[in-house]
Amino acid sequence: MRCSVNKVKQLIWDISGAFGDIGVLFPIAVALIAKNGFNPTAFFLMAGIFYIVSAYYFKITMPVQPLKAMSAIAIATGLGGEVINAAGIAIGIILLVIAVTGLSVTLGGIFHIPVIRGIQLGLGMMLIKASLSLMINDIPVAVTAGAFLIVSIFIIKRIPPLIPLMIFGIALSLKGIKAAPAGPVVLAVKMPELNNLWIGFTMLVLPQIALTFGNAIVATEATGKLLYGKRAVRLNLKSIPLSMGVANIASGMIGGAPMCHGSGGLTAHCKFGATTERSGYIIGLTLIALALLFGYSAISIVAAFPKGILGMLLCYVGVQHSLFIRDVVGDKTAMLIVSATAILGFLLNNLTIGFLSGIGIHYVLMGFAKPPRCFEK
Repeated sequence: MRCSVNKVKQLIWDISGAFGDIGVLFPIAVALIAKNGFNPTAFFLMAGIFYIVSAYYFKITMPVQPLKAMSAIAIATGLGGEVINAAGIAIGIILLVIAVTGLSVTLGGIFHIPVIRGIQLGLGMMLIKASLSLMINDIPVAVTAGAFLIVSIFIIKRIPPLIPLMIFGIALSLKGIKAAPAGPVVLAVKMPELNNLWIGFTMLVLPQIALTFGNAIVATEATGKLLYGKRAVRLNLKSIPLSMGVANIASGMIGGAPMCHGSGGLTAHCKFGATTERSGYIIGLTLIALALLFGYSAISIVAAFPKGILGMLLCYVGVQHSLFIRDVVGDKTAMLIVSATAILGFLLNNLTIGFLSGIGIHYVLMGFAKPPRCFEK
């Protein structure tokens, strides 16, 4: 009996952890499908497959998120899906090349711990800022969601934090779901046109690539080691870009969104209960079911989920992600680099500038720290 109870308890925690990153995934999915004409079946199908394959290989729940800088630019400019797909294929090829050649390992050597912590803090601050825009128009629900989180985390610790919120959110969202035909939207495999490749590369890939390397590769490896220790043995500077490279080429050809892993998403899944790869299977199968069974109504289902809850989840993840700086708080030099990286990235809404500044400050300080040379007369 006890064994059976423990299995049920573990399953509940796995379910909680599976949906830990929907505060990032759902809002971007709604915007890309509604504003950029993405095929919802292709979007959720490729995301679901990527979740399952990543979980199987890495043996932990790896997040799957649309590439954020690329998505933001695409949404703001109204670029068509074909251009975005082409950009996904282009960045996928780049990621494959740096993984296979080992260039990703070489480049990763310039990211020292204070710079990585600065990226993590900067991203945490940006997640908190983004959460406010979701919560501001849904304050009563956000406050209720916050109360659920506080009770689950600090008082009734045996209940996974996300389970009460998911039940609450589903109950509220039922009235907002619009009826639509069942079944998937038709998929089509397409090769990108050269013109779309060029537009996608110049408008979307160039602003994204440095951020992808810093946050989705280097910071994800560091975050995985902190959260999962030896369980994250397969997480490294070659396997992460290889995983994203293959996924983006496949996703781009079938009409899905450009995707990545991400250090914030890794924190989200883990802090809400994803201790193994099982949560990755659960969210992956859920997204595949959403794609194949409710393709036409997927946008309605996702959009109906309360923004106040999504915002509160995002805020919690942002706070947890920011706390990774605890191991360098006592080091004044490290904190200078952390602060510069995070604050510049946050204020300019560009983590690329933040971590480039952090790297520059690191090497300048190293230069000042070198002992003077002694010359013999």
